[in-house]
Amino acid sequence: MSKSGLWSEIKSNPKVLALVIIFHVVLVVLLSISLFDDEKPAMPAAKKHTIIDAVVVDAKKYDEQKKKAADKLLAEKKRKKELERKKAQEKKRQAELKKKKAEKKLAEKKRKQELARKKEAEKKKQLAIAKKKEQDRLKKEKLKKEKLAAEKKRKERERIEAEKQKKLAAEAEKKRLAEEERKRRAEEKAEFEREMLEEERRREEAKRQAEYAARLQTLREQYIMLIKQRVDDNWLRPATNVVGQSCDVFVTQTMSGDVIDVVLQSCTGDKAFQRSVERAVRKASPLPVPPNPDVFERKILFTFKPRK
Repeated sequence: MSKSGLWSEIKSNPKVLALVIIFHVVLVVLLSISLFDDEKPAMPAAKKHTIIDAVVVDAKKYDEQKKKAADKLLAEKKRKKELERKKAQEKKRQAELKKKKAEKKLAEKKRKQELARKKEAEKKKQLAIAKKKEQDRLKKEKLKKEKLAAEKKRKERERIEAEKQKKLAAEAEKKRLAEEERKRRAEEKAEFEREMLEEERRREEAKRQAEYAARLQTLREQYIMLIKQRVDDNWLRPATNVVGQSCDVFVTQTMSGDVIDVVLQSCTGDKAFQRSVERAVRKASPLPVPPNPDVFERKILFTFKPRK
């Protein structure tokens, strides 16, 4: 390689220049250390051109070293790049892990928050259910109390109403009984008055009937006397002795007085006397008209005794 090429290479690669300078400085330092070593004699000043010559002579070696250094630098650069790449990958991996960890942590946090939220929601739900149950219980107790109170009031009203109705019924019953008693007394009084009037009427009727019966009896006796008189007028004394003889005569007649039948009973006379009495009764037909229609009797009984 020419010096101009080396120089252009060094100018185009400042790092290479820096490495060359560093290399020469290190070489000079090593040589200086070697000069000051106690076991070796000091190098005469006249031999300085020998070092320069050595450097010039070793330019090829320097180029090789430079190449090696450049290769080493390139390898180091590649290693660093690879290291940086791996570091970047590691960083990326760590970042991803961190991100995943953060996401996982966030997800766990969210899960815990969601769990806490659900737990809180469940707690609120249970509290709401418990509150609702308590409210329902209180409401039921209130309704039960209200119902009992209403029932108590209803029973009290019914009791008061029943007592009122009972009182009214008692008053009505009392009035009814009083009215019935009044009516009963009035009826008894009226009945008594009716009985008194009826008794008076009966007495009057009995008196009238008795008087009428007495009059009828008198008329009947008179009527029978007329019949007896008629029979006696038509009687013909028989040839036998009739003194002390008599007969009970039953006569059956019509409304006009016609004799239908004659029956003699309890006769004390003989047959001739009996036949004469029967002939007299039949001959007296029609019998006399009664003085009063009430006196008429279909069957008449009288006792026939001859005149002396």
